[in-house]
Amino acid sequence: MTTPPDKDRYHFLTLENGLKVMIYHQPQQAASYVSMAIRGGHFYDPQDCQGLSHLLEHMLFMGSVHLPNPNQVNEYIENHGGSMNAWTGAEYANFHFNCRSEALPSVLPAFADMLSSPLLAPDSIEREINTIESEFQFKLKDDLRRLYQIHKETCNPDHPFSKFSVGNADIFNRFETTALKAKLKAFHQHHYCASNMGLCIVSPAPPEAIKELVSHSFSTLPAGQPVSAEWPALYTAKQTGVQINIVPLQAAKRMIVTFALPGLHNEYKTKPLDYLSHLLGDEGEGSLLAVLKRKNWVMNLIAGSGIEGDDFKDFNLSFQLTPLGLENRDAIIAHLFAYLELIKSSLNESWRYQEKAKLNRLANEFDDNPKLLNAACDYAQALLFFNYDAIPQLKCLSDKFNPQKVEYALRFFNVENMRVKVIDQALPTNRTSEYYHAKYSVSSLSDDSRNEYFKHETDDALTLPPPNPYLGEDYSLIDVESKYLTPQLLTPDQNKKIWFAQDEQFVTPKGDIFISFDVPGFTDEIRSVAAKRVWLAAINDYLQAKYYRAEIAGLHYRVYGHQAGFSVNTRGFSQNQMKLCQQILETILKFTPPKDSFSRLQHSQLQSLHNSLMNKPTNRLFSRLSVLSQRNTHAPLALFNAVQELSYEEMVEIKDNAFSSYFLEGLVFGNWRSEEAKEFTHSLNTLFSESNESAIPRAVAQLPVGAPSYHEVICEHDDAAIVLYLQAPSSSLIDTAMCMILEQMLAAPFFNVLRSEKQLGYVVGTGYVPHNQHPGFAFYIQSPSFGPEYLLSEVRSFIKRQFDEINFYRAYWPTIQKNLLKQLEEKDLSQSMKAQRLWLALGNGDNTFSRNAQLAQQIHSLTFNEIKQYADAAANREKFGELILYAPGKFEGLSGDFTHIADITEFKQKTPYFDKGN
Repeated sequence: MTTPPDKDRYHFLTLENGLKVMIYHQPQQAASYVSMAIRGGHFYDPQDCQGLSHLLEHMLFMGSVHLPNPNQVNEYIENHGGSMNAWTGAEYANFHFNCRSEALPSVLPAFADMLSSPLLAPDSIEREINTIESEFQFKLKDDLRRLYQIHKETCNPDHPFSKFSVGNADIFNRFETTALKAKLKAFHQHHYCASNMGLCIVSPAPPEAIKELVSHSFSTLPAGQPVSAEWPALYTAKQTGVQINIVPLQAAKRMIVTFALPGLHNEYKTKPLDYLSHLLGDEGEGSLLAVLKRKNWVMNLIAGSGIEGDDFKDFNLSFQLTPLGLENRDAIIAHLFAYLELIKSSLNESWRYQEKAKLNRLANEFDDNPKLLNAACDYAQALLFFNYDAIPQLKCLSDKFNPQKVEYALRFFNVENMRVKVIDQALPTNRTSEYYHAKYSVSSLSDDSRNEYFKHETDDALTLPPPNPYLGEDYSLIDVESKYLTPQLLTPDQNKKIWFAQDEQFVTPKGDIFISFDVPGFTDEIRSVAAKRVWLAAINDYLQAKYYRAEIAGLHYRVYGHQAGFSVNTRGFSQNQMKLCQQILETILKFTPPKDSFSRLQHSQLQSLHNSLMNKPTNRLFSRLSVLSQRNTHAPLALFNAVQELSYEEMVEIKDNAFSSYFLEGLVFGNWRSEEAKEFTHSLNTLFSESNESAIPRAVAQLPVGAPSYHEVICEHDDAAIVLYLQAPSSSLIDTAMCMILEQMLAAPFFNVLRSEKQLGYVVGTGYVPHNQHPGFAFYIQSPSFGPEYLLSEVRSFIKRQFDEINFYRAYWPTIQKNLLKQLEEKDLSQSMKAQRLWLALGNGDNTFSRNAQLAQQIHSLTFNEIKQYADAAANREKFGELILYAPGKFEGLSGDFTHIADITEFKQKTPYFDKGN
């Protein structure tokens, strides 16, 4: 077994009460990350009160002995530079937070108090039932949640996975509040005890100091008794070998082929399922995906996902289908079984496994952006299943090939062990799911289908991946040149700007290259934007198979559109990256998509745009806010119509004409010598000699001050929603700082008053929302119970009351100031994050890369009296432009005499725009 390079950073202890603890020492980090796993997920819910574990999760935020007020623990952690969240899963619940490391001695005892001593106040129970009901209503039109419920109804009813995990008001209100409190208390006492809990702390603090802190915080936790974790089989014999037809709300055509497995994902020494996912999910030439795409059957394939528990695992292969693929789904499964046979025949070829192990080692060794909170959650749960010796090995892969383990896993990949979900709006069904009312049917796989799966001989085009040509041998570091520690312009041409910088902060052989094109021919009218969208889809489709090997070798790329044109971003190991970037750029300039792929790509974009129209109301409103605020951004419905009317010939003509004139700007940042960057820049000058345009301004609509505009968005959802957006008068430092400060001040009270106290909805919050660097902030609510008129009146009342009583926040100002300064002065956590920050600064015209420092200085120098004067002017409607977006849902819309934006195009033609430098 491979020894993890950081094995010495893992420290374990078990408290006298039985609490298992892992400390993962990360000396380079500024923050600490904490997670507690509890063997108390929804599998343990009483049959007569399903969702009880979820309700208890909510109740733990509603006050404890030492922090008795609702959400007080959240505010306490936020005041120490962090945030907190939780989830309730199948077998486990998890509570997790991050904070400044120096605050851990203060925050960890509060966390322990929250988990061990909840108040379970009756009035809070009643409020949280309403909150969970709002959450339930919020998800009623979520296709993933509907699919999940059908999954539950088609498994073994004696298995606890079949329980309804969310809960709702109908279930909880069957009990008197006192009886429900007794159930919550009993569940808490039974599960939230040391023998059923595992704690992981990732921190730069000395491990011995953390051990002492953990002992002090959690030693009084009752020991309790370990709960039983033995379940019957997830599926009966009649529930495999079946096809399940499902009618979705979104315009999706999918097929999910599931193989029911035992807990093979826990085979940490050999990880056979990782190896199979690696091969089945391959996207290179000759792969299952590449062959099915060439037949115009499939648009995408994801391998390996699926529900899992301690002793069971669903291995899913999810195919995104074309209409032709839906008709040929038996043939698709035949190709899958043919590919599985190829894998079986290759089990004596150990080099593939060893290559995968090398890829994993490189990824772990040079991971410059570890997701430490996620890691803390994973490790906390692992403490309740694995012994301490195993845990450091969980993220490694053995370099000793064990074909017997892979062969054993493959025995479960057979028809009798298979479930096929087919998802399309036109399928015949005969059942309706409980709670979410989704239409579905279940039938045994027919003899004709079974015969079809094995009738075809192996497609000659199907091949297993060859040795990876992008797997480098030299990952050495360059000598840094002092001249290039900040980005320097390598091109004198004002129509083509390439910046270059090296990095001395992160010792890693990696880098990022950004190349952005502002193209008038892709922005001048909506049909041009539609053509760009389909053309970019064609580019990505072509590159997917060609450069998939580069992706898995740590050389990543993105080609994506933006409001002024499109961009290319490559990142990862610096070796071979410039070559990869140049090859992608040459493809972009010269590639003309084949006509026979146009209908598939057009269909994919139409489906994506149509599905965006089915998003949650708040998502739709924020999307529309961007459309109204930014000159060159278009609404999905308008784009849908333009893409639908687009012909192949038009797309090619628009693409060819667009490249006659453009502006190019780029950044090369990372582990390259200046000579390499200059040579790369020279190649770009040669390749893109037509760059003769100026940058396209990212214009922002200027909303009138004190005279709000209203815009209605019709959504296919019963919930009502509103967004009240306040736009700053300019993008100056003072206006930006004030927007950030006011949003921070109002965020917690807005959530507490309108969500926790008044129970207006599940989705309630505020956000700092700049558009093209122009500052603003928003208040939003989505509600199943109240219409937009009532929601808007509550938001307006809240804002007026808070602005009128701004003096209340005087005591909080030092903490808010400290947190904002911490955010602005926070060091980059990875080389890639630093590259993103520098690139964003260049895009915003900040060639000195000092705007955050200037903002920090502005916030540092502000007095509360200055904030009060600004808030007073805002209260008198003398500061902000206002835009109210709303979705009525099942309620009445807004009525009254107000400025209504009915036509987006007309609004954009008539509205004034801020100059970029304003």
